[in-house]
Amino acid sequence: MQRPVRLPFWPLANGLALTALDLVGLRDAAADAEAAIGGRVAPMSLGGEDADPFVLLVHHRHRFSAWDPLRPLLRLLIPEGFPAHPHRGFETVTMTIDGGLTHRDSLGVQQRYGDGEVQWLTAARGVLHEEMWWANDDGRAELYQLWLNLPAAAKMVPPRIQLFVPPAVKAAAGDDGAEGGVRVHVLGGEYASVRAPVELAGAPVTLLRVEIPPGGEWVCPLPASRNCIVYVRTGALEAGAEAAPTSLPAHHLAYLPARAAVGTDGVRLVNADRSPRGKPAEALVLAGEPLREPVAGGGTWVMNTQAELDQADRDYAAGVMGVPWEHTATDDEWRAHVARARGAGAGGGAAPR
Repeated sequence: MQRPVRLPFWPLANGLALTALDLVGLRDAAADAEAAIGGRVAPMSLGGEDADPFVLLVHHRHRFSAWDPLRPLLRLLIPEGFPAHPHRGFETVTMTIDGGLTHRDSLGVQQRYGDGEVQWLTAARGVLHEEMWWANDDGRAELYQLWLNLPAAAKMVPPRIQLFVPPAVKAAAGDDGAEGGVRVHVLGGEYASVRAPVELAGAPVTLLRVEIPPGGEWVCPLPASRNCIVYVRTGALEAGAEAAPTSLPAHHLAYLPARAAVGTDGVRLVNADRSPRGKPAEALVLAGEPLREPVAGGGTWVMNTQAELDQADRDYAAGVMGVPWEHTATDDEWRAHVARARGAGAGGGAAPR
């Protein structure tokens, strides 16, 4: 079990206040407050055999308030988002919860997505993209971004982007019977005969956002060969076999063998809070077939060898993946920039789905 570091950001003041609560031992209070006021980001490196094919998971939870007196100054120093940057050799899966992002890329694709939608960007041989925040009326913006490795055979296929609303499944009833049952959002792969509307370019994976009511229990069948990672967003869960469960408080991460259920293939999660005012719990479940290939990571590339990383650096410098643009560019200026770059042989790839 791990408790990933949570860094103060967007807004910085809120994040620093939450970190102060953590430092004096009030972690539960900090977790509850973060859900209300935002202000932190948790980057989680998922390297190693137990995480394969997953590379990185980032949990963003922010608040962009019009009443924040420091926001105009900070916006001059640091853009509210991620200006144009390149990727090669993997996929980014951006799973929104509240608010979202405005996307522009070197393929000429523009999207505004959020509030539960999932964007699946297969960077593959290379693409530049820009992701700038937008928030709901109350200023909230929250999402996960996952880096999913591609097998060597797929690392240099044309880039592709897919955007969809994940289907939801009511998986089981809680202690109260018909009400408050477990709810599962299928963000990738398949669960209970419900498949996310996305074409996978790499290893088989199952990505689920699971909401479990107080006293609820959920078991997900999985092939024994798959690696599984559970990250708790809210509440607290017990994971694994009933005889020896692992306790997972909010903002903790666990690597679970696929046989972590009751002696069978699958993963078992329980919300053990049965108090009269029990809190629901929510977790992100990542399960994937390991690639078992060498991994060479460098900056925004995920390849198999150092030579491939060096080639990615050279290709980016030569404009093969596209040419960066200013995040302040208007849409017309961005389109003209991309058209010029592609006319000169930069970028390229498939149209969005």
